Amino acid sequence: MATELDDTQLSCLLEPSSEIQISSQVSGIVSQVNAERGGNVEKGQLLIALESGLEKAALNSVKARAEFTIRKLERNQDLLRKGLLSEYERDELLTDRELADLATREAEERLKQRKIYSPIDAIVVERHVSIGEYVGSEPVLELVSLDPLHAEIVLRSDYYGTLEPGMPVEVLVGPDGKPYQGTVKIVDKIIDAASGTYGVRVEVPNPGARLPAGLKCRAAFNVAKAE
Repeated sequence: MATELDDTQLSCLLEPSSEIQISSQVSGIVSQVNAERGGNVEKGQLLIALESGLEKAALNSVKARAEFTIRKLERNQDLLRKGLLSEYERDELLTDRELADLATREAEERLKQRKIYSPIDAIVVERHVSIGEYVGSEPVLELVSLDPLHAEIVLRSDYYGTLEPGMPVEVLVGPDGKPYQGTVKIVDKIIDAASGTYGVRVEVPNPGARLPAGLKCRAAFNVAKAE
C-alpha cells in the first residue's frame, strides 16, 4: 500500500534551472552594455561589447590583402591556362590566395570576440561592469534561467526505486500551498551513507518567470516503501 511521505521529506526549495557567470574571451574596455540587473535577456542577444577599433582596422587590412591576391590571381589566369608559369609561381599564387582567406577568417573571429552574447533566455541577477571599465578574465554578468525551475527533494533510502524520471509531481508553493505541476527529471544513483538519503530533482514549468527562485515548497506524491 502506498505510504505518503511526511512533510520533512517533502520539503524543497525552488531554484533556477541554470546559473551562469558570463566572462569575456578577451580583455578590453567596455564600449556598450545592454543588460541591467533584474532585466530579461534572450538567447543570442548582445550583452556587452568591447572597444574594437584595432580589430576592425586589422580586418580591413587583411581584406585588402585578400582582394589584392584575388586580382593578382585573375591577372595570371591566362598564363596559368597556357602553362606559361612555373610550378613554383603557380603554387605561390594559389598559396597566397589561401593564406589571405585564412587571415581574413582569423581577423573576423578576433572581431567577434569583442562582443558577448547571451547563451540562454535568462534574467540578469548581477552586472559587474559599466561602460569605460576594463574587462579581464573575471565575470562581467551573472544570469539565471527561471523557466523551468528546479525543486530539489531529499528522500529516505527506503523509498529508493519508487520514483522514476517522467513521473508527475504536484509541487505546493508558499504558505498557502498553491499547486503547480512538476515532473521528476533526475533520481540520484548514489545514497548518502551518513544520512541514509538520496536526492530527486523535480522540474517545474515557469512560463513568464511568474514564480521567483528561493520560495520554499513541498512535493506532494504518494509512494510505497521499497520492500
